This record gives sequence, C-alpha cells and structure tokens, in this order.
Amino acid sequence: MNKNELALKKLKGRGVEFGALHNPVQIDTKKASVVYADKLNKQDAIAAFPEIEDVANDIVETDLIVDLDRDSLAFIREKDVDFVIANHVIEHLVNPISFLKRISDNLKPGGALFLTVPNKDHTHDKNRKLTRYRSLISKYYLRTKRLSNERIRDYLKFKSPVTEIHPRTVEYFENNGLPLSYYDGNKIPLNPIARSKLYDYHRQRSIHVHVWNRETFDFFLRRTIDLFKLKFEIEEALPSDVSPGEMIYLLRKI
Repeated sequence: MNKNELALKKLKGRGVEFGALHNPVQIDTKKASVVYADKLNKQDAIAAFPEIEDVANDIVETDLIVDLDRDSLAFIREKDVDFVIANHVIEHLVNPISFLKRISDNLKPGGALFLTVPNKDHTHDKNRKLTRYRSLISKYYLRTKRLSNERIRDYLKFKSPVTEIHPRTVEYFENNGLPLSYYDGNKIPLNPIARSKLYDYHRQRSIHVHVWNRETFDFFLRRTIDLFKLKFEIEEALPSDVSPGEMIYLLRKI
C-alpha cells in the first residue's frame, strides 16, 4: 500500500488538509470531503513562492486561514472534523509537539491524523544535523512560536546547494533587494543588514525548521504520544521500501 492508497482507504467523512498548495492528498470523494487550511490564501502563496507560479492552476483555494504555530485549532472540534491531513507540514513548524497536542485535544474519538514527513537523507536537508528531541521539549515548555535566527541560519548554511535557482525566484529576490545566499560572492557571511532582510524573508515564507530521518521521527512521534499522553495510537506506518523519501503515518484518536 502506498501513500495515496492509504489515504483513499482510510480517510472518511469531513476533513481538513493543512498546507496543500498544488499537491493535495488524494481522497475518495464518494466517502470524504475536505477543506483546505493554510497560512496564506492562494494569491499570497503565489507571491511568496514565485517558483510555484508554473503550477498556479493546481494550487487549491484556501478555505481557512490558519497559523499552525499560533492558532488553537479549536475549529477541528467545532466543525466536527473526522480527519486531519498534514502532508509535509510538521517539519515547517516551530513547535511540533504543541501542534500534535492541539490536534489530539480537538480531534474527536475515532478521528484520523494522516501525517507525512520528508526523510532528510532524501532532500536538500541531507547535510543538516538531525533535530534533537530535547530542543523540541524546550520549545514546547517555553511555548515558542517564533522561528529563531539560529534555525534559519542552520537552514541557509547547511542545506544542499541548488544548482539552478528558478528564474522567478531570482527575479523576486532582485526586485526585493534580497541576497540569494547566506554568503556573498567571496564566501564571506552577509553583512548584518542584508542578513536581517534575508532572515525576515524566510521567517515570513517557509523553511524546513526541523529535520528527521526515519529512526528519529519515529522516536519523536512515539515519545511525544507517550510523554504527553496524547490520545493517539499509530494505526499504520508505511515501511521504508514503500516510501523511502518520506515517513507516512496514520494515527487514530482513541
């Protein structure tokens, strides 16, 4: 069973998908319906991500504006949601433990969380250090909601270099006076003013704040469920031979 087959089989009733953009998870529309929630509406998303303008027609319209690091997610309970899809979303969040806890608190018993996460070894994050669980514990108890300069710097310095930057991205950066790299042309770190502008851009946009491989994300998920007594059980976890580039889980609210 692959990711799409799992979603088609398991997701039923009324659902919400976070951060779908141009790649929403497939659902069986005969037994399920979904609304789309994101931090930006479609028009603003295209402006923030100029490289996806080529697939603008495939971007879903945003039904609900939601900041997953700040909002209570009470609408999940208020709208009697049966399932939540977070497909390549949790790695973008500052406080992923808080996110899982808020879903656990608001999703009704029997509801499903369809969760997928990129495996860092198969992405531009392969040179970055794995996220440490103790740092996530700290962010949870400090109620951290703002992306730190430290995490942005880690992303910019250690992500694998992109050999070809989309021309629309280059144009966007030039028009907005943004540097394309953490370093200038002589491999010297940017001056404080240029660096601050670049950090603010990535803070408003979206980066992989946290990086996991299969072993560390499985530990993160199981440890969080246990330590914070989340009302979830792992119903499905697709094996690496089915999904080598990402970790795919179906969690059930108990």
